[in-house]
Amino acid sequence: MSRFLLGAHNYFFCQYGYDPVTQLDEVCQIVSESGFPAVEMYAPNLDAPDSRERVLGALDKAGLRLIGVSHGQPFWDIDKHDQIVAEMEAFCDKLTALGLGSLRCGCSCGGKRLADRTDAENEQCVAMWTEVGRLFRDKGHRLNLHTHGEPIEDLNLVVDNVPADVLELNPDLDWLRVGGVDPEAFVRAHADRLSLLHIRDYHLGGPRTDALGEGDVDYRQLAKVLEEINFTGDFVVELALPGSSEGARPPLELLTLSREHIRETMGI
Repeated sequence: MSRFLLGAHNYFFCQYGYDPVTQLDEVCQIVSESGFPAVEMYAPNLDAPDSRERVLGALDKAGLRLIGVSHGQPFWDIDKHDQIVAEMEAFCDKLTALGLGSLRCGCSCGGKRLADRTDAENEQCVAMWTEVGRLFRDKGHRLNLHTHGEPIEDLNLVVDNVPADVLELNPDLDWLRVGGVDPEAFVRAHADRLSLLHIRDYHLGGPRTDALGEGDVDYRQLAKVLEEINFTGDFVVELALPGSSEGARPPLELLTLSREHIRETMGI
């Protein structure tokens, strides 16, 4: 499984109070020291006027590759159409300015679930995923649907109605189970559309754990599934501390434990 590019998502550091702009060098260094060859960032990392220099400098110092940068928008919100398109185009242009070639934008849609939206809002959701996906494609980047706890009906609305050539899938396997979706079944059903997987560990029927290897997720089984479906995307560990942890253990420790567990169980 060494064909995967393995990264860590740096949103995890916001739980420790790290500033996404001024402490990016430190964050990337920790990711590198823990053994990850790549990093996925999130939108605030590109907020500063000199974000290009900051991002490229942090990557270079740490010796990391950039998998992409995540975002989120309420695509269903009819009143915010123009604002969302303008924001996403500006964000896409920031990705282009990095000069790193085609990058992923793992985007989630929040604020209101399908069951609470009007028919018009659901139609708007589909139309916006399509419009923004084409925008990214035309600018040389790749928009991904990043799952974030939605029930399967929300996911099916988008997957069944937005063309695959403008929207790839970036499921977070933990967020799938939070939304009542079986992670393995989802991955198998959409094997040909998967671009990136996000993982963390958790107790079955219970909360998340601090690090991989401290819960019940069977990563050897996941490795087997990915081999069977010939998964050719990339792989990101996105740790998220459970509420009770309060950052008692440092990020370097948790990322290192997670990196070692993935190496041991999946051979990555």
